[in-house]
Amino acid sequence: MKKLLSIFFLLFSFTSCDILNRESPNDVSENLVFTSEDGANAALIGLYNTLQARDYYGGNYPLIADLYSDVGVAGGFGDFALSEINLLDVTTSNIFTENIWLSIYQTIAVANAIIDRIDEVNDPDFTQDEKDHIKGQAHAIRALAHFDLLRMFGEHWNTSSAFGIPVVTSVQNASSIIERSSVQATYTAIVNDLNQASALILGDDRSVAFINPVAVKALLARVQLYAGNKNAAIAAANEVINEGSFSLSNAADYASIYSSPFITEESLFQVTFDVQNRSAFNAITFSRPEALRTEVLFLAESGLSDFFENRPGDIRADLIDFTNNDESILPDGRTQKYRGEETRDNPAYVIRMAEVYLIRAEAKGLASGGLDDLNEVRTNRGLSPLANTFANESAFVEALLDERKAELCFEGTRMFDLARTGKVEEVLGIEPYRSIFPIPLREIIATGNRIVQNPGYPE
Repeated sequence: MKKLLSIFFLLFSFTSCDILNRESPNDVSENLVFTSEDGANAALIGLYNTLQARDYYGGNYPLIADLYSDVGVAGGFGDFALSEINLLDVTTSNIFTENIWLSIYQTIAVANAIIDRIDEVNDPDFTQDEKDHIKGQAHAIRALAHFDLLRMFGEHWNTSSAFGIPVVTSVQNASSIIERSSVQATYTAIVNDLNQASALILGDDRSVAFINPVAVKALLARVQLYAGNKNAAIAAANEVINEGSFSLSNAADYASIYSSPFITEESLFQVTFDVQNRSAFNAITFSRPEALRTEVLFLAESGLSDFFENRPGDIRADLIDFTNNDESILPDGRTQKYRGEETRDNPAYVIRMAEVYLIRAEAKGLASGGLDDLNEVRTNRGLSPLANTFANESAFVEALLDERKAELCFEGTRMFDLARTGKVEEVLGIEPYRSIFPIPLREIIATGNRIVQNPGYPE
């Protein structure tokens, strides 16, 4: 994505729910964008640009999700807001969580503008199939954004809960207020969007820098697993694995996933950057070899060293350095997934084939062949397959969670895995209500308390 992204980011600088803004949160100029095929394509680029925001997939969203777990630990400049997350005691005015909320709703607002207006473009060279392809990507990204909000701010593990998120599916004005949907209604909206995307996106595109049909199915598998719909998760994962365009990297090629040019057969969808549009990953995880702790915001928790020592042969251990660091870092370490000090074009890995195999393994369970998928990942990462000696299903789930921890650390899943499996109290020692972050206080104030706070947190 080139400098054009920055231009169209200015066109789409709005949020969807914060009514404290003076201008309409969906003030997209139709005269500039929705009048031609070129304008519509530029709007799509602008949508992908919103994913690049530092407070979304540009760095903070996935890394904060791991900081709020047993994977990450904070460095930083004595930042109180970052320390709250590190100490698992997040307040309703935390600036990091507030900015994440606003950033993701900005993505949703841009997606809504495209979905609502793309069919109005009057350009004889712009076919309906091409319009549908753009609309399908907007549906997929809107689904991803709502899902990311749900798992960070909503009780995503309980489909009977009233505490989902505000689901915004149309262009809003400055006085619009969307109240929280139930968790089940939120999942329904997300799945509907992914199904729409599957029907609309052209079938021959496999670029990992844009939403492609296989990535949509992979995201659907993830969503269905979180929602507890195991058969649906298996079916979607089967489509991804059997389609054949993507595959697991083997042990010899594994490190190339995280090295320039960052394009492998394993990554289904990643938010890409370049030297003109850099991500924040390198700067906030690995700035230079002699960097002090205060210069690195997100570090590897020292317990990961013991974790990988108990997994001899696991090549993923090589991507966390607990040795070659300044003494101010020790005993903690640094992830090596976001190297590239010169270009800083590290992508965000939204979903990869390894996760798809682990999704299917968990959905199948021990009794229905899930161990085969678990071992598929293990053997491609230098480990021996596990024998079926598990005492029960719970022991198998523990092995799966360990595999996800090894595979996906610093890619933003650990907080959500502990929450959805009910293990935050056991692993992190915190009350279950802290499995998710509080709704930002400014959002509650701006909506006159019509958006209600999560249980346990102060109103």
